[in-house]
This record gives sequence, structure tokens and C-alpha cells, in this order.
Amino acid sequence: MKYKINGFLYYDAIDGTLKLEGQAADDTQLSITANALLFFLIQHPGVLTRDEVMKKVWDDNGLISSNSNLNQYLSLLRKSFRSYNIENVIVTIPRGRLEFNPELVIEVIDDNHLHPLLQQASDDKEIAPEPLVKGIKEQEFPPQTEQQERNWMIASATLFIAALGLLWTAIITERSLHIVSLTEVESGLCELFSPELMINSAMGDKYVTNFKAVRDKLGLSCAKHERFIFFYGDKLQSNGLGRTYIARCAENENNPYAYCDNYFYYSWKK
Repeated sequence: MKYKINGFLYYDAIDGTLKLEGQAADDTQLSITANALLFFLIQHPGVLTRDEVMKKVWDDNGLISSNSNLNQYLSLLRKSFRSYNIENVIVTIPRGRLEFNPELVIEVIDDNHLHPLLQQASDDKEIAPEPLVKGIKEQEFPPQTEQQERNWMIASATLFIAALGLLWTAIITERSLHIVSLTEVESGLCELFSPELMINSAMGDKYVTNFKAVRDKLGLSCAKHERFIFFYGDKLQSNGLGRTYIARCAENENNPYAYCDNYFYYSWKK
């Protein structure tokens, strides 16, 4: 399948490439998973739940799905299309749902081939197991000796003790985790939380100013049922390089941090 997006960007779902109209060579090569995700969203316009997307793109293709994997590839696709001045190629709907941006103009220019994942699934269905050759006798194995049975018992006991040790280590590690408390910061339109205490109004004003600068740089808007978590290094206050973290989270089933788009920069420059 080949598409033209907004009249100037060509997307080839067969090899997962993007290129501008008039270019001879492909400009962007998507990974297999990112390509499968983009193809599925284009083929299924309208609002989709995250569970639907993860089942069709990950689970049905024998891959392990998770919200973190989905968030990672959504960010990759948004970044790829942003390089062509196409913002919000995938829109986040309140309560964790997704939609391929309905404002984009999609034109099918070649529909003669199936997507590789779909072609592979079709081929797998046609492959039947080869029949066993008649006349071959089942291989017979000698009975186990007492020493072999004893060795198996020792090995099983060793594995059981090792499993108990790992479980105890996990319990101790969990108890030693430090839980970060969040402080709500008044920022106007956005629901904003900080991992640090705002000890005075001047610190709060500087925090909100830097938050708005980073949010505007990333093109992130405030919306209902969404909240932000923001952290920045000290050097950001003097317009220098500093570590910056911002997360935009959507509420789902009364969980305010169910689905988050995360942005982390080790060297941020305003």
C-alpha cells in the first residue's frame, strides 16, 4: 500500500518509508513496529482504544504489548512527521484513546500489495504441517536410574531455593523504593505538578515560566482531563544547558497517570 499525505509526503507501507514528492531516494526509514502502527491507524480511521491498538499491532503478531511500548512508538511517529511540518499526526483523545488526525488528507496511490505483517500472517495460514513418514517407530528411551532421579530432585530443589532468594530480593528492593510526592503548582490553564516543594512565590513563578517555555517549545497544549509533571535542572534558570523532564498524562478510569507522553532532555537549550 502506498499513500500520499497532505499532497506532498509519500508513505510506502510495504517497506516503511517516507519521502517528499519529487525526491528520488527515501528520506525516512520507519522501524517494523512503527510502520505496523502507522499502517493500522491509517487503515482504521476514527477513535480507537489503546487496547485495540496494542492487540492488533502487538498481540496478534506474537509481540509483547505494553503501554510504555505504545507510548514510545507514538512519540517516534510524531517526531518523524514533525520533521515534515506535520504536527499531531496521532491525536490523543481524553481517557487514553487515540485517533489518526482526521484533518490530514490521505490519498491511496497504490493498493496492489498487502502490508508485510499481513502478508506473513496470510502465508502462515496456508502452510500445513508435513505428515509424519509412515513406518518410523517411536524412539524408545531407556528408563531412568535411581541416580538420575536423585540428580533431578537435587536440581529441582536448587531451582526452588534460587526462586525463593529472588523473591526475597524483590521484596527487599520494593521496600527500599523512594516514593516521590508531587506538589500541585498554580499555572493558569494547565494542571501542573512538581516533584519539588515551592518554598516561596518567587520559586513558583520561575518554575511556571520555565514550564511554559518548554511546553511552547514542544508545542504541547493543555486539555481537559490532562495533567503535566515538570522538572528542570538549575542551569535552565540562567538560559544555559540543563536536564529537563516533562510528562503529559491523560486520565483513564479515575487514574490521573494512566497514559503519559514523556519527554526527557539531558542538555536542554531554551
